[in-house]
Amino acid sequence: MGARVPEHRHETDVRCHECGILLARIRDGGLCIRRGDLQTTVTGEFQASIVCYRPRCRALTVLRLTRDRGTNNPKA
Repeated sequence: MGARVPEHRHETDVRCHECGILLARIRDGGLCIRRGDLQTTVTGEFQASIVCYRPRCRALTVLRLTRDRGTNNPKA
């Protein structure tokens, strides 16, 4: 008998459109943000404005997550 391999969840990286650094991930219909020991997950329909944490970048990324259409990123 072999070990069971867990099913892979669909994940989408959210990257800064200016410098390309990872800002968050969208998985299982929610937005997951990690920085150091902090982790937060937001689910449902929402709009999020994320400012890049790199001091020399600080670009704004705006996301809109809807159940019907998935993710819409008007700033990318």
